[in-house]
Amino acid sequence: MNSRFLSIGVFMTLMLSALLAGHHGYCGAKEAITADLNQALMRTLEEERDNIVTRDSIRAYRQLRLASDGPVWLAIADRRLCRNLKNSKLKDKTFLSFDVVDAACPDAKAKNNFIASDTLIVNHKATGATLAIKSYARLSCAAIFRMSDQRWSSLLAFSALLWLIGFKFLIRRKQTEAGELQIYGGLSYSAKDGCFYDAHRIPLHLTPMQHQLMRMLWEAPSHSVPKEELCAALWPKKADANDTLYTLVRRLKPILESCSGLQIVAHRGRSYSLETKQIGDCQDNIRKMSASFRADP
Repeated sequence: MNSRFLSIGVFMTLMLSALLAGHHGYCGAKEAITADLNQALMRTLEEERDNIVTRDSIRAYRQLRLASDGPVWLAIADRRLCRNLKNSKLKDKTFLSFDVVDAACPDAKAKNNFIASDTLIVNHKATGATLAIKSYARLSCAAIFRMSDQRWSSLLAFSALLWLIGFKFLIRRKQTEAGELQIYGGLSYSAKDGCFYDAHRIPLHLTPMQHQLMRMLWEAPSHSVPKEELCAALWPKKADANDTLYTLVRRLKPILESCSGLQIVAHRGRSYSLETKQIGDCQDNIRKMSASFRADP
């Protein structure tokens, strides 16, 4: 698999996991707020069941409902309810609402930016009315998000960011290395390391003389060097080094051909060149064809 696609896949997986973790934390915060509203309302009703909603509040509710000819939603700030909340961040955002349960008018509904507790049905002894009581917290999505546990989401998002930065650094490093490497015939040479590498980036184990010969052939403009120049550079104090050069080339050939698409070709005893095997095969075919033409009468 392409490493680029694999890295993008890992990044997208981490980001998707961060989003899912964030959504889970957000939903968990809403559930925790609802549970807090429920327990605070229950405790408040246990403390003062008949005084939580007064006779005057019920009368005002009925008059407003008749005057409006429709649902009425009353929000009542109650200190006792706020005191029973466990989450201190909700105390200045929470209030009570009630409906008189009868057939005169349907229940009013709160808007979307409110989190409501469960509905508790109680009988108001002073008036004999049946009340549907709820507690509400007015919170925006951003406020709920701030109250949620986003540690896993943040960790995954941070990991995705680190992965992206590391991937970009790796790409730049590979591009830099590619710029430093000279590649020919499946073989590469690093001027920085002074080493030859095969196609799998494994260094070639060459003797000092083999390495020097490869360097001369590699760095020549056409990858071809005369025998005299090779002998003079490799054995400057030796009068005739042709046989020694031949032995050196013979031992280097199998190493080179086993790990690359290159071969060392001798040109009528005058020079040696570093060529790709395809070029060498074409030249052999040309020489064979020329020889056959000359042999024909």
